[in-house]
Parts: sequence; C-alpha cells; structure tokens
Amino acid sequence: MMRTIVALFSLLLLNCQKAADKPEIKDEVQKTESSQTEKGATHKSNPYCEEFFKKILLSSNLAALKNYKDIFIRIEDVSDDKIVLEVYVKNTDSDSPTGTRITENTVAWLHFLPDSDKLLDITSDAEDPMVLSFDKNILKESDYRNICGLSEKELQNKVSVKADVQCKEIKGTMLRGEECLISGASLEQVYEEMVQKSLVKDAQFLLKKIPKIATTHKINKNGIIDIKYMPGNNKIDIEMFYEGGITDIHLMKKGQNVKRQIIYNLD
Repeated sequence: MMRTIVALFSLLLLNCQKAADKPEIKDEVQKTESSQTEKGATHKSNPYCEEFFKKILLSSNLAALKNYKDIFIRIEDVSDDKIVLEVYVKNTDSDSPTGTRITENTVAWLHFLPDSDKLLDITSDAEDPMVLSFDKNILKESDYRNICGLSEKELQNKVSVKADVQCKEIKGTMLRGEECLISGASLEQVYEEMVQKSLVKDAQFLLKKIPKIATTHKINKNGIIDIKYMPGNNKIDIEMFYEGGITDIHLMKKGQNVKRQIIYNLD
C-alpha cells in the first residue's frame, strides 16, 4: 500500500515539472506580433498620398510589375526634395505555428523628385538610379503636393520654361540620350532649368549659370573627373568626363527655338 502511494506521488511530481518546463509558444508569437505592430505604428501613413503614387507606379515600366500580380506601395519619407517609396508584395505563410500569417517582402525602392517630376529606381544602385517612365497625365489629376504635405513650389526661385517641348530618343552603339527642341525660351533659361530640375545625371555638379568663357572644373566626385565648358555664339557645349565614359551636353539657339542634346557615352 505504501509503495503504491509513493509511486503515485512521484508520477504527479514528474507531470508538474514537465508542465512548468513547457514553452509558451503562443505567448512568444503574440509578443513578436505585438512588437511588429508597435514598430509599424511609428510610421505615419498617408493613404491618399500612397494611392496617388500607386497609380504612378502601375503606369510605369518598373520591371517588378511583370513579376508580381499584386503589388503594394508604402511611403517611407516625404520631403520637398524627394519622396521615398517602398514597393513590396505580401506572401501567405501557412506553416506558422499560430495558423496562416501574412509576410511582406520588399521588391523595389523608388525616389520621386517633385521638382523635376522624375521617378527613379534605386534598387540596384542608389548612386546610378534608373529613370523610369510613367504616365505624366496622372500628375494633372490631383494636387499631390498638397495631398502628400509638400510645401508650395517656390516659383520665384525656380526657372520654369513654359514652352512647347518636342523630344526624341537618341540610340547608338555604346551611347544613349535625348534631343529636344524647345520653343519660346532663351539659351540661359534652358540651361538653368536643366540644372535645377536635374534633367541630366549629376546636374548638381554643373555651374548654376552659363560661363562667359571656356573653362574646366575639377570635380573628382561620383566618378566625375572634371567638367569642360565651351561657350560660343548662341550655343554652349559641355563635356562631363567620367572614369567610365563621357556625358555630352549641347545647347544651341536657333531663331525662337533652343535645341538641347544630352548624350551618355560609355567606354
């Protein structure tokens, strides 16, 4: 009889010890999900701004659009200089210990530049982003600066060429670029707009005004060795020398029009 009581007591003690050692998986999952929720809550979402840029995104030639059926966008940062966009997809994880769980995977990072209305894909190389094309008619549908909380554009400090612009693409062996015919603008206006709106890569390293005499500026940044300016009669030619190529810029005044050529040459 005594042996039976001792055996039952030992079995009860062993079961209690196992129960105490059993990990609380559910509580750990809840803590993880709660922590993720709190982290996400620190980012102030603007659904109207995100909806606007999703339209922009879906009209673009971003490569990721061909690889995923459903794609989402999140605004990570907003400033007057640029809007940082995260492009991501959602995946269903059915192997989660708590049941079906939705996970997010980033597929692209984009920058939108309000001053030049450019959409840049910085996913592969932030120093040398890819300029994406998109339907610019969408920009006329809404006042995105107001929707996204940007300050009003300071037109008095910006050069705006209100003129008819006709452009065509330039393609060749080891080169690419664009030629535009701009009517109703001066040579100086076209040059200053090109610099201020970053219509050419690394425009921030160009002089703010057209120099009066030929000059060469040493840069040694962003892969640029130097920039050579060659002004002439109603024209200016600029050569941006890189470690891996040359960017040629040609501006020429013809009557009431200005022809602008930007050509990227690769070694």
